[in-house]
Amino acid sequence: MRTFISLNPDIDTKRKISEIQIRLKEKISTVNKSFLDLVKWESEINFHMTLFFIGEVNEDDLSKIRSVLNIIGKELQISEMGFTFKGIDAFPKLKFPRVLILDLTNKDGKVFELSDTINSALKEHGYISDKKFHPHITLGRVKRDRKINLTCIRDTLSSDLSFKVNSFCLMKSELKSSGAEYSVMEEYEL
Repeated sequence: MRTFISLNPDIDTKRKISEIQIRLKEKISTVNKSFLDLVKWESEINFHMTLFFIGEVNEDDLSKIRSVLNIIGKELQISEMGFTFKGIDAFPKLKFPRVLILDLTNKDGKVFELSDTINSALKEHGYISDKKFHPHITLGRVKRDRKINLTCIRDTLSSDLSFKVNSFCLMKSELKSSGAEYSVMEEYEL
């Protein structure tokens, strides 16, 4: 079973993120309309912030992971985390994007505390993250073998988006022909 740990915005926040995504598409179409077809856009229902991608796990490992996350949820002294819009960016960069993102700021740093705690706890069970955590929500992925340059959209979108989360989730990811489908396996209150 393919799994990851995430922060999931509420429905209203996902709707606001979708509005930003629509504005991004409009901005890209003014640069080069054909670029829109080179991006697989994330659906509103799938907007989330990945804290840790676990990957394939068996039932025994899943039970251990659930136990670890349950302890973290109870012991970590964080009640909620706030996020604000920082901008639109890309991994690795806007000049040659692979992933278009909604870049977020967490001023009090609580999300980094949570991320570090999860990383340390899962490392003890043999799970090591291959990426440094960066607060963001994926808006779209550039299709393989396609190259586009989107540096011209830097700083062209603004938003007053801000939201809070007070839980993190163990998620299941099923790859289907229509794309990935995510479902919450367990939610851990902070």
